[in-house]
Amino acid sequence: MARPGGRRVLLIAILLTPLLVALASPFTSFADHESDNELTFEPVSDSPSPAGSGTGTIEFRGGAEPDSRWTITFQFAGLQPESKYVTLVKGRTGDDDSPEASALSPICTFRTDGNGGGGCWFYLVGLRRLGIVQVRLDGEDGPVVLQATRKEGGPGSMTSTTNIHSLALTATPRVERDSLPASPVATP
Repeated sequence: MARPGGRRVLLIAILLTPLLVALASPFTSFADHESDNELTFEPVSDSPSPAGSGTGTIEFRGGAEPDSRWTITFQFAGLQPESKYVTLVKGRTGDDDSPEASALSPICTFRTDGNGGGGCWFYLVGLRRLGIVQVRLDGEDGPVVLQATRKEGGPGSMTSTTNIHSLALTATPRVERDSLPASPVATP
């Protein structure tokens, strides 16, 4: 015996399925890193600061590439006192397999205090990939001191957790890109 209303429920389910698939498809276009990313920095081999360490967050705030929006915060300890450092991300821009996809781009700079501690924050527009973040001494071409990576075995680590911006469709205003200044909080 057929259940009363069973055909109606089946018809509604059949009609709603394409709608649900269409609504869900934009959410599948986000990359794994388009979420809240927790970073742990560890010294690389031959680091000038082998006791150095750090933590950080790179938080997705919405938008699609190349206009995705991010809030970045890093804190470090055990580095050389009163020294200049820069954080760089590998593959920030560019299509897959392009030179830009493997290039390092600066995120923010900072100067350590007398105890070797420091940090920086930055609002970033555009981050196509997030697999390696490095801390370098004395600028972009300086020696690598610390690193965070998604690759097992490190050095360092990255973990991602979904946030509200990862799940929502967001408007993407075109933002003027400025040259990369030092963090206004970290610069003496």
